[in-house]
Amino acid sequence: MFLNSKLEKINETKTLCIKKDLLELRHWLIKLEENHQELDYLQLIHKQIIQDTETAYSLQQVRRQHTLTFASLCKYEQQLQKVLEYKRGKYDLALANAHEKKRVELINTDKSFFDFKLSLYKKLSKYSIR
Repeated sequence: MFLNSKLEKINETKTLCIKKDLLELRHWLIKLEENHQELDYLQLIHKQIIQDTETAYSLQQVRRQHTLTFASLCKYEQQLQKVLEYKRGKYDLALANAHEKKRVELINTDKSFFDFKLSLYKKLSKYSIR
């Protein structure tokens, strides 16, 4: 009886941790979708005003990185859903480390996006209005 209660508590904690990770992951995916929309507008600005190959290459590189990160996070979401659905395994250090690796991947993607925006805005600031 005591053992069953301990096992139930462990399962509840595991479920709670996975649900927390899923909520955080959904937030990350929404952020990437918003960034992707912003990239669409930055591409329009590039085509209409800046029109240089370096910026076009950087834009393409950032867009690719966003797409790869988005796909990676979607796959990770499916894995978490399976763990939650089948209630197999436990929430251990391996799952926590995997989640932190995904967080680092998102941070790196976001940093490259921010750096690209800064470089684009610097180029835009060199143009004068006539």
